[in-house]
Parts: sequence; C-alpha cells; structure tokens
Amino acid sequence: MLGVVEQLTGTGTDTMDERSIRIELAGRAYPLTIHPDEEANIRAAAQEINESIARLKKSYPLTDKQDLLAMAALEVTTRALNAKKPQAASIELEALDELERLLNDLNG
Repeated sequence: MLGVVEQLTGTGTDTMDERSIRIELAGRAYPLTIHPDEEANIRAAAQEINESIARLKKSYPLTDKQDLLAMAALEVTTRALNAKKPQAASIELEALDELERLLNDLNG
C-alpha cells in the first residue's frame, strides 16, 4: 500500500487498486493518486485543515495563505498528538497491571 507522501513524490511502485481524487486545501486543488481505503481519511484530513484555516481567519489577522496553512498544520497535528496520549497512557497502565499480576503470581 502506498502512503500519501510516496504518491506525492512518485516513489511508490504499486499501481493496482489506485484511484485519482482531487482535494482542496486553502482554496487550491490538489490531485492525488490513492488507494481506496485511504480516501475517507484523506478527505477528513483535508476538511479538518480547511476548518482550522477558517477558524484561524476569524480569530487572527492572518491573511497570507502560507501563514494560515502553517498554523493550521500546527493546530491539527497538535490535536492529533494530544489525542494519542491517552491511548499510550492506557496501554502503559495495562502493561503495569499485567506486570503487577505476574509479580503477585510469583510471590504466591
């Protein structure tokens, strides 16, 4: 399966089951070649970026599209990373619980 970056740079070699789509970011259209199973996430990501740009336009005096895209990228990425933290903490707690159970089993 090719990732979006591989498709944008043309470094992938798998061309089966690919489709062409067009997404719009900050008012500019971008053609992409993707696997069908990636389409929903790509479209959702584009929508999230565009919504972030709209919020930034309302809240800050940014007019340059590059500034808006940079701030939207920072906002969206920070949100995604913050969403991962609870999952990582949950996995760590489960691992600690398992270790504690194993130690209790060893101690009788």
